[in-house]
Amino acid sequence: MKKMALLLLLMISVISFSSINWEDQVIYFVMIDRFANGDFSKDVLTKNGIEAGFENSKYNGGDLKGIISKLDYIKNLGATAIWITPPVANQWWDGYVNYGGYHGYWARDLKKIDEHFGDVKIYKKFVEEAHKRGLYVIQDIVTNHMGNFFLYKNGKYFLNDKSVPTNKPTQYPFNMNNYNDPEQRRMNIYHFPTEIKNPDKQNTEFANLDDLNTENPIVIEALKDSYNFWIKEVGIDGFRIDTAIYVPHEFWKKFLNDKDGIYSTAKKQGKDNFIVFGEAWITPSPFDNIGEKTLKEYFDDGYNSMLDFPLLTDIKRVFKEGKPTSYLAFRLKERQQYYDSKRLVTFVDNHDMDRFLKGATKNDLKQALTLIFTIPGIPTIYYGTEQGFEETRATMFKEGFASKGVDHFDENNDLYKFIQRLTKLRKENAVFRYGKVDVVFADEIGPGVLAYTISNNNDKYLVMINTNAKRKYATGIDLGLKKGIVLKNIFALNMLGKDIVYKGTLNTLMNGKAVAIYRITDEIKSVKKKDTNVRIINIESGSSYKTDFVIKGIANNAKSIKLIIDGEEKEYATLNLNKRENEKWQIPVKISEFTPGKHKIFVKAYGKIPIINAYSKTYEINIDIPSKDLAYVEDKLEDDFGPFGTYKYPLDTTFKNQADIKAVKIQQIGKQLKVDLIMKEVTDSWSPANGFDHVTFQIFFDNPDKEGIKVLPQQNAKMPDNLDWDYELYLTGWIVSVHSSEGANKDTMGKPITPVPTIKVNKQLATISFTIPLSVLETDNLSGWKIYITTYDYDGIESVLRPLTPEGGQWAFGGGQPTDPKIMDDILIKIN
Repeated sequence: MKKMALLLLLMISVISFSSINWEDQVIYFVMIDRFANGDFSKDVLTKNGIEAGFENSKYNGGDLKGIISKLDYIKNLGATAIWITPPVANQWWDGYVNYGGYHGYWARDLKKIDEHFGDVKIYKKFVEEAHKRGLYVIQDIVTNHMGNFFLYKNGKYFLNDKSVPTNKPTQYPFNMNNYNDPEQRRMNIYHFPTEIKNPDKQNTEFANLDDLNTENPIVIEALKDSYNFWIKEVGIDGFRIDTAIYVPHEFWKKFLNDKDGIYSTAKKQGKDNFIVFGEAWITPSPFDNIGEKTLKEYFDDGYNSMLDFPLLTDIKRVFKEGKPTSYLAFRLKERQQYYDSKRLVTFVDNHDMDRFLKGATKNDLKQALTLIFTIPGIPTIYYGTEQGFEETRATMFKEGFASKGVDHFDENNDLYKFIQRLTKLRKENAVFRYGKVDVVFADEIGPGVLAYTISNNNDKYLVMINTNAKRKYATGIDLGLKKGIVLKNIFALNMLGKDIVYKGTLNTLMNGKAVAIYRITDEIKSVKKKDTNVRIINIESGSSYKTDFVIKGIANNAKSIKLIIDGEEKEYATLNLNKRENEKWQIPVKISEFTPGKHKIFVKAYGKIPIINAYSKTYEINIDIPSKDLAYVEDKLEDDFGPFGTYKYPLDTTFKNQADIKAVKIQQIGKQLKVDLIMKEVTDSWSPANGFDHVTFQIFFDNPDKEGIKVLPQQNAKMPDNLDWDYELYLTGWIVSVHSSEGANKDTMGKPITPVPTIKVNKQLATISFTIPLSVLETDNLSGWKIYITTYDYDGIESVLRPLTPEGGQWAFGGGQPTDPKIMDDILIKIN
């Protein structure tokens, strides 16, 4: 009897793990070395310990045994699948860049487990223990490159004599990397730089990593063999593929679909729905669908899922930077049009970029997570998000990097609890996993309300999110429902979860940083007809104004009306009326009180009591305001060598004096500030989302009427001339944030503020321009203010300003001490 029960259990397990509905899953992404340390004896494996330590560049001690010990923590969060960084044997340390392969992406043997993580036996146990708990396992793999084992400099090839533990891969044929050996050169396992006639992203080394020749049949077969091994040997359930965009499309068709390819091998192991999702890091411009078109190419190659980088791009813009919610309205529509959005892997950050919480608030993060949990796709939580991590690769265990001596497995953490709510909501409502999304409201001006319905069969829900820190209106929302339909609140954040009775259109004033989710029911309540109404009679959408103007209209039975601009809670003007029929009214408008560009206007009328109210139609107008010059200051060229004149740029060839300021021009346009940073050189070698790389601007604003702080966060420096600062703009090619001095210190930037600046780059004129509403600086007049601009560069992976050492390095500045100011060039500007 026991044998029959065991056999039945085994059959159920096989069925469960062979027919996975990935649309129903929630992924938890773990960086092995940074998650949990289960075997301290494997932390240091070299005699001099060069590869290990509690620095971000070295092995910290996390391992597979440690993950096993925390499987219940992951399951309790609500995750149903674990994605781990590559567990394979890596290059432990590269002395040429002073960095190690703790992350797993610098392979030396694709069929062995890295000695710091354990062995194949413990990997099998990890998969078995995960499966026992109903958790699937996804292994990260790399087909594009190995570690940095050979170098090409000054016309010569040589093996990396600063590589630990070996100077070449230990697995055949990847160990055939010596260009100076005619036989190894003939095998053509790698894209050797001198053999490439027309370099492009699919045949060129990046970051010194040895680029595999994935057009070579020997390489293709070796890669298939290496990764089929893990499917057969330990029974994993899927692959995430690193740097997919750097490998030719023809390779994927063979690697995935050949008779001995990944899918065939998986099916032979009883895994009919083996997931394969790839990394194609695309950062499209707003309202540009190049990202969706690019991802579709990989589905055509045979991928059955992809990481949704286009969605991520606008998630960060909208929830973290305070950009218009219309960005996401466009993105949600495009992702449904181009491919099956149910199979996209969604996320808000990962191991290769700044944490979402760096430069954002917990409310911003909660809103971003709400989005990915209430639309089709496979939501992914990067480890530590549930504990409020701000450092990209901090450790969860107390002994490691940026852990502050504390273990971070607190199941009572507010974010952990919030994610539990979201996983429960998603699990209990299939509509969020399989539904069709329709955006019914979006703000085109700035941070505000995003509202969308999601429907599946007979289920329909309304999701509303206000990204503004202040209350914002959303008006004229047409849900296509009968009057009186009840919208039942099932989820609320930063607001009371009250039900709504639909009255033909939905008009609402949402709390700042609020979320509300409603189930659209069949229940109907009676709706009383209002005799109060209002309309605008002299405005048309699309009208443009260059001078002051008057808005005119007619109201019926209104005690007062309020003119609302851009959905702001605070009205532009209030006008008392006489509660008459067809009562005419007019309100003058001054254009100098606005930022240039688009604006939305409507009028709200109030009857005898405040709960009796009515809305006019909303109109979109354009305001054209002349600019006013505030300052133009030139800076000496070729002075980008730090405060002592001794600093040197990192040695990588992509650095070209990008931190040298030539001049700064400052203008005011209505209530908007425009700054032109005119540089010696502007580059975009790494395809940065904001159009420039290898320079970080930290710009400090000193309001003479406020008391701020003097220290410059993370820069080992203070404001010049004994000044203090009240607001900081942090501008890089990938991230932009604004901070007040509240809570700032030498190590930490202050309280995040939105919206962040809008950036434009003119490479020909070497100019980086940004505009920002003066309201962000809590003023409309900069007279007497001082602006201090500094340049340096930041490391996107480390998520910190680059190191400064006496000797410098490939990615480190030289000519200074680590404690010296991290400033290459600077300029101080006074506004008269």
